Amino acid sequence: MRKHYLSQHLSCLRFRYFTHLIGCMVMICLPQLLLAQSKLPDIGSPASAELSPAKEMELGHILIAEVRRRLPVSNDPELSQYIQALGTRITSGGLDSNLQYNFLLVINPSINAFALPGGIVAINSGLLTLAEQESELAGVMAHEIAHVSQRHIARRFENEKSFGVISALTLLGSILAAVYNVDLGQAALMGSQAGILQAKLAYSRSFEQEADRIALQLLVSAGIDPMGMPRFFYRMHKATQVNRGQIPEFLSSHPLTLDRLSETETRARQFRGLFPSNSSHFDFAKARVLALSKDSSNLVHLYRKKSKHSERLSDTERYTFALALSHQGNHGQALRHLGDIQTNSDNELTIELAKAQINIAMGKTGMARESLESLDKIYPKNIPVTYYLATSLIKEDQAHRALEKLDQLNKKQLNPAIYKLKAKAANRAGLPWLSHESLGDYYAAHGQYGAAMEQIDLALHSHGIDSNSKARIEARKAQLTEIKQRQKQFK
Repeated sequence: MRKHYLSQHLSCLRFRYFTHLIGCMVMICLPQLLLAQSKLPDIGSPASAELSPAKEMELGHILIAEVRRRLPVSNDPELSQYIQALGTRITSGGLDSNLQYNFLLVINPSINAFALPGGIVAINSGLLTLAEQESELAGVMAHEIAHVSQRHIARRFENEKSFGVISALTLLGSILAAVYNVDLGQAALMGSQAGILQAKLAYSRSFEQEADRIALQLLVSAGIDPMGMPRFFYRMHKATQVNRGQIPEFLSSHPLTLDRLSETETRARQFRGLFPSNSSHFDFAKARVLALSKDSSNLVHLYRKKSKHSERLSDTERYTFALALSHQGNHGQALRHLGDIQTNSDNELTIELAKAQINIAMGKTGMARESLESLDKIYPKNIPVTYYLATSLIKEDQAHRALEKLDQLNKKQLNPAIYKLKAKAANRAGLPWLSHESLGDYYAAHGQYGAAMEQIDLALHSHGIDSNSKARIEARKAQLTEIKQRQKQFK
């Protein structure tokens, strides 16, 4: 009877998934037809001679590790997946570039976002929670993508001799000091070069106008309402009028004038087509950020009080409430609230994943695994599904199966949390060299190259290591050694 139910449930989910997929394709294709005659400008510029695309990609690998080392970047599988998927949707439709973009969510309440050479775009959780619709968040992301694609950072340095690792890391240090008030340690701003970089943090008016124009085209190409961008800009501008002197951090490096606001809105209104403004994926991502970044006891008190006053909680409020309850150990209540949410093809994956996480926390790993295996058939190689499935398999002493699942994931843009989970699975499976190697990859992804090298050395000296694994790990050691040497050049 149970197998028959699961089979029916699986078929239903699959039908809903493909129906949703076809709907998304229709939404995306229509705006692309509208833009058939409108091609984005080439990314070439005088700066290309100094900061070549290949060199920029190399810088990107170093910078993303530094960002993860210095800032509280979220490794939550679902939030990371959402922000990367939205960013990829924006870039895939309108950019003629081989640059691999990485989108990061920084858990920080300030309203900010920044871009770095190498396709790195970071969004603060405060900006995500301020946005009321997905199109508003997408507008900011598209704007930052445009700064990268048009090589605005490199072009600000076109009169300098070069833009390399030292300049890029000092620029990153300037951003962190100005925006996050982070203690920079050895990378602290020093001398005239730092002063020059600090002065160049703010984009020029022409660069901002160019980024606005290209961002709108990217949004339309991705099938996202272009009006989201001016709406969000207007909200930030209004906030500065109400709270004079308290300018959102985003505006300090992205000057906003009434003329620019008006021009952006006029351009956005020129596009015709069906452009969704919001999605339930955004709503639940916003709810998850709230649940993971706010004090759970305060959230539980808030929603219990709201429920007692006969106010019906929305689905996203119930989701946040459930996560907060689970965090406090009230797993049964959490599952009941999740059960009260009306599921559909858009939110079912999110709700099922939440139930699976709570069942794992309750020790009901068999029930969680069964549900996750059903989801895995519908969403193969989905990072959150694979992550929680592997977690349940490890707890059920099926570490080898967990490794098989984790190895199926795309190695590009892999969430560092996967490396840590893989290390745990390899240790349980009796593969110490793989466990140390995976921990080394985790530390390297966070710019902790000393700790990474220690793990690599432990891997090479592990008992029972096979020749193929040894050759692979030795190659990784050589790669990390080269990165460490590059790091020494600017410290």
